[in-house]
Amino acid sequence: MRGATATAVATLAASLALCAAAEIELDGMVTAPAGLYRPFLKAQPLNQGEAPVSERRIDAFRIDIEPVTNAQFLEFVTIHPQWQKSRIKALFADQRYLGRWPSDLELADSEARNEPVTNVSWFAAAAYCKARGLMLPTTDQWEYALADAGRGQNAVRQRSFEWPALPNSVRLPAVGGESANGFGVKDMVGLVWEWTLDFDAYATTAESRDPNGKDSAEFCGAAAAGVADPSDYPAFMRYALRASLKAKYTADNVGFRCAGEP
Repeated sequence: MRGATATAVATLAASLALCAAAEIELDGMVTAPAGLYRPFLKAQPLNQGEAPVSERRIDAFRIDIEPVTNAQFLEFVTIHPQWQKSRIKALFADQRYLGRWPSDLELADSEARNEPVTNVSWFAAAAYCKARGLMLPTTDQWEYALADAGRGQNAVRQRSFEWPALPNSVRLPAVGGESANGFGVKDMVGLVWEWTLDFDAYATTAESRDPNGKDSAEFCGAAAAGVADPSDYPAFMRYALRASLKAKYTADNVGFRCAGEP
């Protein structure tokens, strides 16, 4: 009986593991474990005179494996018509909103269903995530997921260099074309830029304001002294792009994914 019981327990454990994996597949998310993260921009200390913080702890969080697709966003605007391209208020999106869609509830073709949705404003992306009981990932969460505990960073940096040099294509590839990183996340570099919850929180810092009160660009000149790795040009591009955006802006190459509590 002991042998039979052990076998039954093992079978049950295997079944539960399969169920857990199926849940991850069904909701399209993975959990990034808690860990230490070295932010690109040096965090300022709480007390005057202390050195800038070189690392911060990121709590565990869930994040979409892939960027949100046209098909997923189509389902959202069908249920929430106020976010359709003909109905959205000008306050929440510019005139390019869902510019790749022929009409409110029509995609270019069947292939477009699996392509990442773009021309979506921060407001619309945040509303989509909220409808799922989630939110946009913070910049720290997004960058932490990309950093992947240091795994494969040379390859990530190389793709980050090569991607902006490629000409813009008429349409985007389908999501999921890239292998998952160690956290199980795909398509973070080389497919679309992505909104983050606090995308505009890094536009200016103490280092970018001179004694006369005049603001200078965060990512120009001496501002490099405020970053962890001045040679990380791809990170400069990501942070500079985020700093250039406003919440109602949309673009052909800006999409998003959602995140949430573990």
